[in-house]
Amino acid sequence: MIVERLVVGPYQTNCYIMGNEETSSAWIIDPGADGQLIIDRITQRNLTPVAILLTHTHWDHITAIGTLIERWPDLELLVAEEEAPALSYEHIKQVCFDKSFLQMYDKELQKLPRQTGFLSDGQYLQDSHLLVIHTPGHTKGGVCLYHEEGQFMFTGDTLFAGSIGRTDLEGGSYTEIIASCKRLLDLPGEVQILPGHGPTSTIKNEYNNPFL
Repeated sequence: MIVERLVVGPYQTNCYIMGNEETSSAWIIDPGADGQLIIDRITQRNLTPVAILLTHTHWDHITAIGTLIERWPDLELLVAEEEAPALSYEHIKQVCFDKSFLQMYDKELQKLPRQTGFLSDGQYLQDSHLLVIHTPGHTKGGVCLYHEEGQFMFTGDTLFAGSIGRTDLEGGSYTEIIASCKRLLDLPGEVQILPGHGPTSTIKNEYNNPFL
């Protein structure tokens, strides 16, 4: 399994490309910006993307979606049902406090499509072998995506290396994010954490996370 990190946009968001070398299929996790960069890397690897998977719907994790679906119209777009209402240009304009971001990415955000399906807690995505873990706290419908065989997990903005996601935005809850992170710490210590921003970590390293 190929896992490549691309750091995109002004928020330095980690977008991940997960590819299966045997089937040449790929999954795109949190395409926050720089859609053409993501397209180029997938094309260079001779992969065919199957779906976009969202850990949550904050603007810095979704901006390139429209560009990617223009390139690959059959791409699935999967997100937790609680997050789906935020996948709209009008909603983003209401909640995004970063007006320079809105101005910079206005055209891209106007291309946001609706989801094609939902992610729910405990759901196993057969094609990608990812297990969906509902981890509210940063947002109401935030999820982490755990690949048990590969022993890695996409944690979005729930759990970072030595930190946790902010809880002061719409749908945030400090109590919930602490509970979500502690749930993740029940996974094997060797599981690699692939967060939405910043460096990677492991579950074992986060036993000493000062927030937990």
